[in-house]
Amino acid sequence: MRSFALVFCLLVLSAGHPYPALAQGSAAPAIRYSGGDGLTLKKAIVVTGAGSASEGLAAEQEWIRIHYPDATVESKGRVIGPPHYDVITLKLASGSRLDLHFDITAFFVE
Repeated sequence: MRSFALVFCLLVLSAGHPYPALAQGSAAPAIRYSGGDGLTLKKAIVVTGAGSASEGLAAEQEWIRIHYPDATVESKGRVIGPPHYDVITLKLASGSRLDLHFDITAFFVE
């Protein structure tokens, strides 16, 4: 599991590469999103219902695909808590950058 997370992070950290394309509705059916718009830690998007870290990461990808379809991922970081967060920097089609914060506490694995 750690090797998957490491490989995923290395792939995402390559500037300008978008997340792999996901089929519509590909996040696990039990996935739920709550919280805010993700623009700050206090308004993080809370991901619950993931049965594994890989399902949780796919749920992040799905949320981004739905809300920012033309964005590419520039970098990804992690805030170790608890609570635990992924911070994903997107480059929007306009050229501007945006940080999204996902609360991953429900599926975080050390």
